[in-house]
Amino acid sequence: MYIDIWQTEKEVFVSFKNISAVELNIPVDELMERFKRGDESRSSEGNGLGLAIAKSLMEIQEGLLSLSIDGDLFKAEIKLNRFF
Repeated sequence: MYIDIWQTEKEVFVSFKNISAVELNIPVDELMERFKRGDESRSSEGNGLGLAIAKSLMEIQEGLLSLSIDGDLFKAEIKLNRFF
């Protein structure tokens, strides 16, 4: 997992990157849906709510959550307005 944080005069950005053990073959839009799991073969517990909740939280904060997948690389990026 790689995490980068940077800011501009008006915005703050946080980028999360993770390399999966297998290539991810799922559309990004589907990952944002409730109860959708990115890797159906995983044996760990989970309900597939994490990204849907994160997206809702960003909307409440007037921010943006964007996702991208490139083969085995998963990237989530958060953009928030600075309020000070």
